[in-house]
Order: sequence, then structure tokens, then C-alpha cells
Amino acid sequence: MLKKPWLYAGVFFWTLKGNNLNHLTSILNYFLFYLVITYLSPISIFAQSSDWSEAKRKNGIVVKLREYEGSDVKEFLGTVEIESTQSQVFSLLSDVDSCKYLYFNCKELQVLSQGIKKSIVYIRNGAPWPVSDRDVIVERIADQNEKTKTVTIKLKKIEYPTKPPPSGVTRMDRFEAVWKIGSSDGKKIRIEYQAHFEPGGSIPQSVINLAITDTPMNTMLNLQKAIEEGKFKDTRVEWIKD
Repeated sequence: MLKKPWLYAGVFFWTLKGNNLNHLTSILNYFLFYLVITYLSPISIFAQSSDWSEAKRKNGIVVKLREYEGSDVKEFLGTVEIESTQSQVFSLLSDVDSCKYLYFNCKELQVLSQGIKKSIVYIRNGAPWPVSDRDVIVERIADQNEKTKTVTIKLKKIEYPTKPPPSGVTRMDRFEAVWKIGSSDGKKIRIEYQAHFEPGGSIPQSVINLAITDTPMNTMLNLQKAIEEGKFKDTRVEWIKD
């Protein structure tokens, strides 16, 4: 990496004259590009690698995994195409009773604060004995892209001191996820569920491996079933342009 690129630019400016100014402009543009790429490149909340590998496939649902930098737990991505509307899918995913029929291994879901597009939610997931249940409090933010019409629901763990974990329950060290509900082509919409978590405490790797494949697969199977049963079929969310 060049040291003090602005110093090099100054030397060129002093030595170049006349017709060489056009060449100088090109050099300065290069240095500007160099600085932007080196120091101002954005960092994604998810891993940068795109090396997804398929882990499971069923009923049109595909679950893929990839390494997550700095973690022993892989990131997962579940995808499916379903005949539905964005309003219906969003309503199902944000339903206060969804813990009972949609989210895999969910034992408790409590909305601590609710806004139109933003809410704070408590989630408790069951775990096989002798592993203790895990819980987390997340901020959930929804929005729709004006150009692509894709609806996103972003979830990320936050600190919430007034609601500590119950006795015998371990709070997750980290949790972040995003649901993407694509716009309809008149028949089907594409749904993506991408997430990474750090369960905290002591937990066998075999249990983690099951969780990162079974969670997206079974949640999406439950989503398919709820849509087939017609839950929220006629619901229209005011801010969503289906």
C-alpha cells in the first residue's frame, strides 16, 4: 500500500506544467479513486464470501450454508418461491402468534414495543436436553425498496436490561437476520431467509449443525403450510405496494 498518497500527488502537481496538466488530472483522479476504495469501502453486516454450498432441499425450499468470518457457526440462507402476496407473507412473519405455527423451535415470542415498521421482540427457542433453551431480544425493522419493491425485515440483537433471561435460559451472544420478500411476477414471489447467530454458553457442534439447517427449512415449510391454509390471505398492509 502506498504511504502518504497525497504527498505523491503534490510532487506531481509541482513538476507538471502546460499540456501535462491533463495528465496530472488523470493522476489525481487515480489517487482519489485509490483513497475511496482503500478507506471508504462499505462493510456488510454479513460475511463477505459468496461461497454458498447447498445443505438441504425439500418441497422447492433450498438451504445453503457458508463460512462466517470470525465464527465457528456457519451462516445460513433459505430460499423458496411461493404463490402469495407480499402483504400475506409479511403478516405471517410479523404475527404475534407466529411462534405457535411458523417459527421452528419457537417457545415464546413477545412483542415488547410495536410501531408501524419498527418493533422490539423477545424470542425464546427450545433446545434438546441437556442443552438449555436460548433467548434473544431483537430490533425488527421492515421496509420496502421503492425501485425493486422488495420488502425486507431486518432483525438484530439489542441489549434490553429490563428483561433478563429466565432461570435456566441462556441469552444468545449474537443474532442477526434478514427476510427478503420479492415483488410478485403475477404468479410467485421469491422469499429469502438469511441469518447468523452465536448461541452463547456451551453447546455441542452437532446441535448447532442441526439448528442452522433445520431452522430455515422447517420455518419455510411452516410458511408454505400457513399460506396454503389461507392465513392472512386477504390482508393488505398499508405501506406495502404489492
